[in-house]
Amino acid sequence: MSVMALALTPFFRHMEAHAAGDAAALPKRFVFVVRGNGLRPYGVVPKGLEEFGADGFKAEKLIDEPLGDHALSESMVSLEPFKDQLSIVQGLSSKVCKGPHGGHYGVLGAYTSGDHAPPRRETIDYTLARKFPGIFPHLAFHIGTKPGELFRYLDISAMGKNTRTPAYTSAMLAYKDIFGTVMKGADAEVETRANVNLMDFLVDDVKRAKKSLNSEEREKLDHYLHGFEALRDRQVVLKEMGGILGEHAPQLEDKYTSEIETHRLEAHFDLAAASLITGLTNSVTIRADELDVRYQGFDHKRMKEISLHEIGHTADVEGKADRFDSNWKEGREMRGKIRTFQMELLAGLAGKLKAVPEGDGTMLDNTVIVFLSDAGSQHHTGYENMPLLVLGNMNNQLKGGRYLHYPAYNQPGHRLLANLLMTVLHGAGLPSDHYGDRDLGLGEEIDQSGPLAELLS
Repeated sequence: MSVMALALTPFFRHMEAHAAGDAAALPKRFVFVVRGNGLRPYGVVPKGLEEFGADGFKAEKLIDEPLGDHALSESMVSLEPFKDQLSIVQGLSSKVCKGPHGGHYGVLGAYTSGDHAPPRRETIDYTLARKFPGIFPHLAFHIGTKPGELFRYLDISAMGKNTRTPAYTSAMLAYKDIFGTVMKGADAEVETRANVNLMDFLVDDVKRAKKSLNSEEREKLDHYLHGFEALRDRQVVLKEMGGILGEHAPQLEDKYTSEIETHRLEAHFDLAAASLITGLTNSVTIRADELDVRYQGFDHKRMKEISLHEIGHTADVEGKADRFDSNWKEGREMRGKIRTFQMELLAGLAGKLKAVPEGDGTMLDNTVIVFLSDAGSQHHTGYENMPLLVLGNMNNQLKGGRYLHYPAYNQPGHRLLANLLMTVLHGAGLPSDHYGDRDLGLGEEIDQSGPLAELLS
C-alpha cells in the first residue's frame, strides 16, 4: 500500500462507516479547551442552583440535578441548544497540580507539574491522538500574546516525557498548513507546489547526508528523515483531498491576520471545527487564554489596560481584597465577559459539528469537548474544586443534561479530576482504572480509581 493510501486510511474508514451507518465504526473525536486564571463556580451554576456556586460552598454529598429543569447561567446562554448533551461538573479536586498560577501539564495529565518544568509523561489528548490518529494526528492552538508569533509550545499538553506539544499561535500559518492546498489564486498554487518541492529536496538532502555518517549518527538522522517524509507526504495527501477541504475550509477573514488575541482565538476555533469535520484530525487541544493575555477586543476600558493575570487580582465577591482598588462588581463583570466569549466559541464549535449528519445522528454525537481551567476555580487556587464542562455524547458512551457537584475534598464520595480523565478514556474504549499521580493527602477511604459512574451511559 502506498504512503498516500496509508495516510488517507482514517479518512476512508470514516466515509465507509458513515455510508454503512455503522455507529460503532464511526470515529471518536476529542477536544480539550483549557483557559487560565480559574473558572468561577458562580459563573457556571444553573439558575435556581446558585447556592452551590456561592463562594466557599462545599458539598457534603453528591448533588445530581437534571439541566432540563434549569436555565443555564447568563454567560452560558449560548449553550442552551446543547443542554441535553452538556454536563456541568464541580467538586473534583486535583491537588497534584500544585502550581501557584496553573497546573500546567498536570491538568490533562493528572500529575505534579511545576512552573517551567518539562512534562513528565504524555497527557490525555496525546494518548487519544495516538489511538485515534488522523492525517494530522493532533492539532493544537494557542491564543498567543505576541504580534507576529507563529507557534508556541504548550504548557498544558505533552507528546511524551520532556516533549511539549507545539501549537499554532498564528491563525494564518495554521490555515496555510492545514487548508493551504485549497487557497485560491496563482500565488497560492505556487506556494503549495514550492512546499512540496522543498520537502522533496529536504528528504533527498538528508538521504545524501546519511552516506557519510557512522551508524549512530545515521540512526539519529533517521528520525529527522521520518519527520521530513511525513511532512512531504501530508502535503501530497492534502492536495488529493482538495474537494472536501475546499467545501469545509473556513472563509479567510481579517481575524486570521489580526493582532488582537480574541480575533485569533475565533479563527482557531473555526480551524478546529473544519479540521474535525473534514476528518483531518480527531484530537484537538486549544489554549483559550493565559495570564499575559489582554482582552483588547472587548469594549471595556479596564480590560484593555490590564492582563488576565491582573484581572485575577481584582475582586468579584463583596468584601474581598482587591489589588487594583476596583469595585468588586467590575471584577465580576470582566470575568463574565471573558466567560461568555469563551462559551460562545464552544457553542459555535458544537453547532458546526451538530450540523453535520453522521450515522444515525450528527458529528457532535461522536465527539466529547472538555472545557476547564488550569487553575481550578480561581486565581491562586488550592485545586480543591476544578469546575468543568463536558459536551457531547461520544458515540453514546456519556450521559449529558446534568449538573453534578461531588462532595468536598476528603468528604466521603469525593472524586478527582483524574477520575474525569479516566471517564473519557473509558468512553473512548480505553478503560483505565488508574491515571496520573495519587493524591497522598486524601484518606484511604476516598476512592481515587476508575471513571465517574454518573457520567457513563
